[in-house]
Amino acid sequence: MKKIVTLLTIAAFSFGAQSQSQKLIVKEDAFIQGGNTADTAFGESTPKNLRIFNSNADSKYARITYLKFETPKKLKSVDKVTLHIPLKVYKDDNQPEATFNLEIYAVENDKWRELSITWSGALELGELVASMEVPQSLDGKNQKLEIELDAKIVSQLFNGKKDRKITLALVNSNFNKISSMAPSKEQSPKVASYLMIE
Repeated sequence: MKKIVTLLTIAAFSFGAQSQSQKLIVKEDAFIQGGNTADTAFGESTPKNLRIFNSNADSKYARITYLKFETPKKLKSVDKVTLHIPLKVYKDDNQPEATFNLEIYAVENDKWRELSITWSGALELGELVASMEVPQSLDGKNQKLEIELDAKIVSQLFNGKKDRKITLALVNSNFNKISSMAPSKEQSPKVASYLMIE
């Protein structure tokens, strides 16, 4: 009898642990671009694409992508948070071994809208929550990335009351002529970025 009770307790604990994981689909996503397009809202004109490239420059090809998520009510912090995003890194035949430098920053400002955000209204970047060197997509297809973020920093972006939003910026600071693109939620819900939180 003791064995059965122990097994049931373990099963219940395991089920409870699994049920704590929650999937947060991106609510808004858009990229911004510099140069003579600094006042163009690409979330409106090309909503199916999210581009990241040479983010520190102020040129036509400087791009940053923003993702906004909404947390459940009364959630005050997360112990683990993982960003799931499909990313295509363009091939460069001149430097086939080069990787794409992806950096993910926390952003305090959640008041942006995907149909109006522009390079001229770029959001101030907060702390770095993750970075990854992503290889080129030799088959030309999206790579399904799972990137664990700094849960402590992400938890500081919301308080479970009035502020339930999380904004992340996808940045390419270490520019080496390698660029990337991700599908937006408008392309298909099946490829939309999401967070897994625990």
